[in-house]
Amino acid sequence: MIDLHGDISIPFLKKSRFTGSWKGMRYQLERAEGAEGPVIRATIWPEPFNFERTPEEKKHSQDFTFETEGIWAAVDWLNAEHAAGHY
Repeated sequence: MIDLHGDISIPFLKKSRFTGSWKGMRYQLERAEGAEGPVIRATIWPEPFNFERTPEEKKHSQDFTFETEGIWAAVDWLNAEHAAGHY
């Protein structure tokens, strides 16, 4: 199970993206521009390649509110996608 408590924050996402992997699934959280302002964009893809080397058709993304609650919603989504095998 992915648990990022203490590892990531909104100030961090304002400056950088957060990447990781878990049991065959790679993921990335980053600040992106949504229709109504900044969002946290969570993206997943299968190992072994990094984000830049993975074809776009193998990536799957979801946007969340750009606030602390959005981080935890994104983590929940990452875990649900992994459990469903959607990577």
